[in-house]
Amino acid sequence: MNDIPESGAGAPNRGNGRGWLRRTALAAALVASGAALPVLVASAQGTGMGMHHMMHGSMGAGDMHAMAMGHVTKMLDAVGASEDQKTKIGSILHAGFEPMAKVHEDMDNTHKALHQILAASTVDRAALEQLRAAEVAKIDSASRAATGAMADAAEVLRPDQRAKLATLAAEHGHGM
Repeated sequence: MNDIPESGAGAPNRGNGRGWLRRTALAAALVASGAALPVLVASAQGTGMGMHHMMHGSMGAGDMHAMAMGHVTKMLDAVGASEDQKTKIGSILHAGFEPMAKVHEDMDNTHKALHQILAASTVDRAALEQLRAAEVAKIDSASRAATGAMADAAEVLRPDQRAKLATLAAEHGHGM
């Protein structure tokens, strides 16, 4: 029934309890939303605020938002965006990424529910699946909002500005 060894050779590394789930869920949410790029850029640039810090809880949603918006501002400056474009894009991205911040804020409740299910005398697989499906639905919805916001923000820029942004990203090894 369960092909995963409980202990010994070949057993999965379960880490320190809920930390592995938090890191995995956050990474999935960031990758799905596209928010990982500014974080990875910051890490590569040696700011000390990379993915490792986020995954271990030293960055909250507000910190990630501020850092990401700092990178957005730098990128917009590099492509010659006007103040009006920067304001519009900032508003679009803030609204579009708000659902992802909510997912992040709700992680403690998700972890508590997960722990209750897994710590029970009998593991309720249906409840576990219901929790998983609900979390995937939240992340999918937040990702859709973020993707729409990125498209809306891109449309604020002129085609030449978007082309320059793509060139800058490629120069930094991130592509588009």
